[in-house]
Amino acid sequence: TCPRTEIMVHIDPVQGIASYIRGDFKVLFGDQDLSRSCEEGIYYPFNETCVDWDIVQLYNITGDYGENYNIAEIHPDEVQQLKQALMMYLGEQAPMQCQLPTITNSFPNDDVPYCLPFEFPDDVIPPWA
Repeated sequence: TCPRTEIMVHIDPVQGIASYIRGDFKVLFGDQDLSRSCEEGIYYPFNETCVDWDIVQLYNITGDYGENYNIAEIHPDEVQQLKQALMMYLGEQAPMQCQLPTITNSFPNDDVPYCLPFEFPDDVIPPWA
């Protein structure tokens, strides 16, 4: 059994989406079609404004493994609690941006080098990373 009861799954400011798991529930905010991409000259903040909170899907992942039944409308309190948890998480993050290198002061730069959350053998970075 996993000892975790809460998992921050994903936040993508370009797509305007986020997902979070707490207990039996998984919430998805934003349009999950993933068709948007970074546009040159656009700044994508990583804060409470980066998620489309109006589009919501909620699933009971212990009873609906395939995530077939969106129960957001019958559990608005759970949706609100998970939204608050996500907003609190975003509020605690250091300023960050998702943007193209053509924008002034974008990452990576001399002050904030690009780094991966993985260690690769012989420092060879595979093409998928």
